[in-house]
Amino acid sequence: MQLLEIGAQTNGDEALEQHPEYKEQLRRLVASVSHLNSVANFHRKGRDDLNAQVLYDAAKTLRHCDAKELSGENTEVLSAARILCSDVVESFDAMRSYLREVERCLERVDPHLCNNAGLVSRLVDWEESWEVGTRYVQNERLLNAICDLVAEIRAAQRIAPAFTAMCEDCDVELFLILPRIIWLRFLVEPFQLLELLSSLLPHRFSGAAQANRCLPSKQANRWDSELESFMAKFYKVRELLISARSSTDTNGCTNSCPEERFSWELLMKRVVSGTGGAGKDDLFNCLAPNLQGAAQAAVEDLMHELEKWSIELQRHCPDDWNQCSAIFVQCLTGAPERHKNAAFHV
Repeated sequence: MQLLEIGAQTNGDEALEQHPEYKEQLRRLVASVSHLNSVANFHRKGRDDLNAQVLYDAAKTLRHCDAKELSGENTEVLSAARILCSDVVESFDAMRSYLREVERCLERVDPHLCNNAGLVSRLVDWEESWEVGTRYVQNERLLNAICDLVAEIRAAQRIAPAFTAMCEDCDVELFLILPRIIWLRFLVEPFQLLELLSSLLPHRFSGAAQANRCLPSKQANRWDSELESFMAKFYKVRELLISARSSTDTNGCTNSCPEERFSWELLMKRVVSGTGGAGKDDLFNCLAPNLQGAAQAAVEDLMHELEKWSIELQRHCPDDWNQCSAIFVQCLTGAPERHKNAAFHV
């Protein structure tokens, strides 16, 4: 397999993964790693069902990212996809590197494979990366939702500088704000996040993902009545904020700012400030005085209900939520360096 790769590099062959012999060798290698994982990886699930298609799809998506960047597409939107796909590829490369190194010192390998810390560490890394790849990279709608949300979070960082520090430090408050931002984005663009939220809260979106694939129309409701009421409340609050917009600029709100952008920025700042955020009352100074009180009360009522939905998002399936939030942290802080920098040990 390595000889085929070297030959392809020498000849400038970019379609190596389409070569039948190479695909077969890669399939067998991935199957061997998967089997190793099932008998030695006691720190995680020890999955043996992760196949080479995950790697093919990650490499394909990376090529699409390259092509989109060359055509001038927003690299910020593509950054999350690039990080997750690179993680899949690099974790596999790190596993191969380990196998090449350990071949030189097989006498040091413990027959009880789970006792080899270096092997277990690489398998844990591989399974974690490929599990994310299976769920998010191989599902285009989910990957698009993650990319959209990462871009949304970066936009939140620009309008609420304190949030940037939370992301950089992985502050505990970040994990309270993340579900709020996800819901706010859903309320603004529900069909952009339909696949993600229906995967995290399937009981709220019975059949939503299937309907989204089968029906081009966006008229039919694909969420339950309680969520429909929450969305209706949001639309009323947004209209009230737009109506209450002041003609003066006292808080960074300008008449040149589009109306929906104005309401989004105000709500995003309120979401980041939390329940006890300093200066949250000042957010409403840019509203018309005669409507300021009513608008603030409506926003606070929306935020109160938002907390309930945020808690449900975190608690309905904690494992899925933890994986999802870890992906956001990874995409915001950059790809992990664990693949390249880990010293070899058996």
